Amino acid sequence: MAPVAPSSISARWHATEVYFNKNFKNHHGGYLLVDDHVYGFDSGVLVCMEWVTGKIKWKDRSVGKGSVTYADGMLYVLSETGNMGLVKAVPTGYQEVSRFKLPELSGKSTWVYPVIANGKLYLRDQERIWCYDIKGK
Repeated sequence: MAPVAPSSISARWHATEVYFNKNFKNHHGGYLLVDDHVYGFDSGVLVCMEWVTGKIKWKDRSVGKGSVTYADGMLYVLSETGNMGLVKAVPTGYQEVSRFKLPELSGKSTWVYPVIANGKLYLRDQERIWCYDIKGK
């Protein structure tokens, strides 16, 4: 397949700003789109925003500033200080299911995204890695 020339791409695609929300600033934790809602961190606050309108549905301090991933209806949130939280991905309000602190941290920030693969949750700080079986029975 031949590469597409840039001029033909711009002829087919056009982006326009629908809304601008300066109250949802990403630092390093990324955003997720789940069922028409965006989840992510605004500095140290976990936020749920309606995708179409930009309306903030809820905010919560949760685990503190961190990163987020998603699986099976849940947000897996990891703070830069090693707090791990499990939160329902619902726009009706913050619903924390559980939380724990990573053991034996290296003393450095946990800036890496939580990773889920084959029923395992992988978490890492700058020097250590943990693997948790989250598959269930």
